[in-house]
Amino acid sequence: MLELHNMEIAVLDIITVLSVVLIIAVGPYIKKVTNNWFFWIILGGVLMSYLIVCRFYPYGWSPDYDGGIPESRKYLLDICPFCALAICVAVVIDPTRKLAKIIAPFALFGGLITILGGIGQDSPELTWQYIFIGNDVNPMYFMMHWINVVMGILVLVSVPKMRWADWIYCNLFAGCYYSYVAIMMTAFNLQQNVSGLCIFDWSYGEYSGVSEFFGVGPGAAAAIGFSLSYVCISLIIFLQNRVQLLKRYRWYDMFDELDWFKGWYQLRPTTINEPKSVLRKMVLFTKRSLFFSRIDKDTRESIANN
Repeated sequence: MLELHNMEIAVLDIITVLSVVLIIAVGPYIKKVTNNWFFWIILGGVLMSYLIVCRFYPYGWSPDYDGGIPESRKYLLDICPFCALAICVAVVIDPTRKLAKIIAPFALFGGLITILGGIGQDSPELTWQYIFIGNDVNPMYFMMHWINVVMGILVLVSVPKMRWADWIYCNLFAGCYYSYVAIMMTAFNLQQNVSGLCIFDWSYGEYSGVSEFFGVGPGAAAAIGFSLSYVCISLIIFLQNRVQLLKRYRWYDMFDELDWFKGWYQLRPTTINEPKSVLRKMVLFTKRSLFFSRIDKDTRESIANN
């Protein structure tokens, strides 16, 4: 039973990773769809309704809810549920997706790290109900984080490249959200499920795996967890910028760059009268390369061959 359980978890992990790979691969070819606001209204509206019906209302927003610590769920003090709902709302109300672009790195990272690190640990077996609805302890656990992953990567591949200003906005977003969580945590005296601001989350709560993995105490686990999260989210922003620099990231454009290396070899200094300074050679090569970039490929090859 344990082997089957582990295999089921691995299948969910593979599905999640393949979802990211597939969206990245088809992203350039569905620009007409993803640039249409109605696509996001429909997608965001359906997923938002799904989240409200299966996650938020029965286990937090319902006045009849009587389980555990309702305030943390009622006021969205855990960052993954917050991002799942917030990114769906953002794509519906903002046709430019500028707000969703700021939420997307957090949604993507939170969804991936939770699915790859914690799915199935609270369930003796992974049934269809667990996958799509969840259980009383963690309602819609897998699907909510999978929505984070899918919406996060879909937004990131469909918007223009992220700049330093967007990185700053992401920092401001995180600062505002965690300030809100800290205020609500203090107001309701909450000790659990508050996005890691309480030490309980790192010792016995949802982030306790960090402490076990690194073999450190809860305080050190919190420092490591927040630091690694910050680095990973910043890396997501940087990678999105690099990928979007490619023209609709046409992969064949990358192979065309081999012409630059060929051009460098064919334009290397061949006479004793050419400059010997490395810096001067770099300047000369840059000038020649700029000339090559302004002419078509056939002419470039003709000059190189002659």
